[in-house]
Amino acid sequence: MNFAIGFDKRDLPKVHEAFDKIVASNKWTEGYYTELFEGNWAKWNELESAAFSSWAGAALAALDFYKLKGKTVLCPSNTFMATPLATLQAGAEVQFVDCNKFDLCMSYDDMVQKAEKYKPAAIWVVHIGGHIAFEIEKIAGYCKANNIILLEDCAHAHGASFNGKKPGMWGDAGFYSFYATKTISTGEGGILVSKHKEVIEHGKKYRNYGKFDYAVHGLNYRITEFA
Repeated sequence: MNFAIGFDKRDLPKVHEAFDKIVASNKWTEGYYTELFEGNWAKWNELESAAFSSWAGAALAALDFYKLKGKTVLCPSNTFMATPLATLQAGAEVQFVDCNKFDLCMSYDDMVQKAEKYKPAAIWVVHIGGHIAFEIEKIAGYCKANNIILLEDCAHAHGASFNGKKPGMWGDAGFYSFYATKTISTGEGGILVSKHKEVIEHGKKYRNYGKFDYAVHGLNYRITEFA
């Protein structure tokens, strides 16, 4: 695929300076810059955060925490394949929900119909095109009333807000992508946010093989200091 995204030349001196500092630190992962990134993101998002090598790693960590294997998860029909594929990888069954014409996001009315039919353990909301799903408050209210886990795919929603709340604040966990085409990019990368401290703690173990008690069966989803 002939597809390339480069650095703005004005940023190159800062990039080289940062790379030199990382090399000199002799710590290329889970070091100063990872902690700085997580801290700054948590401050902006007002939620605890854990950085990953990809959106998928962050999503799989939360899906593992909520033990969705063998359960049904609702997913909007208008989304990138990463959303349903991560769900399937976690061992859950995906049922799709129609989307609205006015915001291209999950339809609350169809979600209610599908929820009554399939009795899902969790529901994905995907914030498409840089804005929050317009019906997020109704969807979140339904999930809370019916004890359904709410997951927010925030891959398009960096910097967005709605009625004073930011992406990930309605759900039990939210997931950002920092791929090269995103509003904020680390080349490759992702971050998990949650109002539940135990989800973040689980994520930090999951991204590092479950170290050090190995009760969490994760793999390597660590983001590099260079990202």
